[in-house]
Amino acid sequence: MIPRHLVVVSYFHPPFPSPGGNRWVAMAHYLRAAGHRVTFVASDAFGALPDDEPSSVVRARDLKSMRLLRRALRRGPMPEAGQGGAAELPPSSLLTKVLVPDAHLVSWLPAAIPKVRRLVARRDVDCVVTTGPPDSVHLAGLALGARRPAWLADFRDGWLFEPLRDSFPTAMQRRLDAALEARVVRNADLLVAATQPIADDFRRRYGVDAVTVTNGYDPRLDDAAEQAALPSLPEDRRLIVHTGTLSGLRGRDPRPLLEALRQVTDESGVGSRLLFVHAGPTAPGDEPLLAVLRDRGLVHTLGVVPRSSAIALQRRAAALVLLTSDEISQSTGKLYEYLAAGRPIIALAGENEAARIVRETRAGIVVPPGDVDAIAAALRSAATGELERGFAPHDVERYTYPAPAEAMAESVERAIRRRSTP
Repeated sequence: MIPRHLVVVSYFHPPFPSPGGNRWVAMAHYLRAAGHRVTFVASDAFGALPDDEPSSVVRARDLKSMRLLRRALRRGPMPEAGQGGAAELPPSSLLTKVLVPDAHLVSWLPAAIPKVRRLVARRDVDCVVTTGPPDSVHLAGLALGARRPAWLADFRDGWLFEPLRDSFPTAMQRRLDAALEARVVRNADLLVAATQPIADDFRRRYGVDAVTVTNGYDPRLDDAAEQAALPSLPEDRRLIVHTGTLSGLRGRDPRPLLEALRQVTDESGVGSRLLFVHAGPTAPGDEPLLAVLRDRGLVHTLGVVPRSSAIALQRRAAALVLLTSDEISQSTGKLYEYLAAGRPIIALAGENEAARIVRETRAGIVVPPGDVDAIAAALRSAATGELERGFAPHDVERYTYPAPAEAMAESVERAIRRRSTP
């Protein structure tokens, strides 16, 4: 494959405390290992890293971090880098209900676009990659005009299809949002989606070509996970592990799981075998439910732990719980860590992408996320060892790097060929 120079416009990038940048941090490493050059244009909201220059990371000014502006918008202090999934105070409606498609349109994009243009002006860029959300990132591709290199628009989540954000309140805003999505979809040389349903939606609504390049597990995390310290956990209990937030966006609800745990642990001969271990932040609504089970010795909560510790914990589990909702495009980044852990997965999922991958790889079982009895039956199978005895994963390598980066490199070539064809 011809070595290419990619400019990746990615709002989220370390030290940003969000998993949104993980996809392209891993992609870049393996693309570079294959001989490609990757330059990032990223936000400076959390400052820079010492290796930005040798890692070809260009920072663009982000008004998000201005103290006076945050105070005026009642946003509170910025979360500190290194806090993992640290959450900010919910943004005001001024930020979420006014600007289309999102507030980054004015807080970051005006500084990012000139940075991208200057890089492209050097004439050695083969492909510009815009990766969102936020959706406004893709407008950087439009801003380059007709005399640009190839442009690949990478969608980690849908824009209008199962979006992370709520719909806009007025019809005019909704029309503008739809028009912006349409312009991006029809002008990019290739659309890439992190899950198959997102790509299917673009093909169905716009009649365009869209390919799927999934996320994956980065084996560079293995060394840190092997050295990670874990708290003392009982050796005589089968650990049912969940890492990450329990409650979340898109209607993810832990209550059926916790009720199933209570139901199973009340049963003679079953409850004494299990211990549910949760590593991650808890929402205020989760805590009362967890506290009851914790007081009975049925749940152990660790709070937020380093990613290396979370991966190490996953590998000690008798079973891993994956919480999703009924949205068909949903497939969390945690799923790929679970696949790499080599432990059976209990996927609380509807007919979504996560369910498809778990079934396809034979990496566990899928139960409806709201069916307490079905969840309880899955937990019983973990307690008795039946789930582990039937565990026979298949073809999980496609969800481990470098495979996703190889698929992305092929997509870049496809975009370049399309751009060069009259």
